[in-house]
Amino acid sequence: MIKVEFFGLYRLDLGVAEMTVEAASVKEVFEIIEKQYGKYTAEELKNSIVLVNGINFLKLKKSRTKLQKGDTVFIMSPASGG
Repeated sequence: MIKVEFFGLYRLDLGVAEMTVEAASVKEVFEIIEKQYGKYTAEELKNSIVLVNGINFLKLKKSRTKLQKGDTVFIMSPASGG
């Protein structure tokens, strides 16, 4: 199982702090979130700040990053303001 933790607006909008999923990639995590909650599309979630085991997924393979049992994915709403 993959542990997924939500922060920022995602935590507020989805009403959940974390969930566990069976997924082989970050893209699959996004698709599961879209199907389960319907609040954000997988495409919108690609613009999030995403850490896989503490490493920014931009330094990995972005949404194509492969996941293994026991991995943790942190998903934070993108920063905004000025």
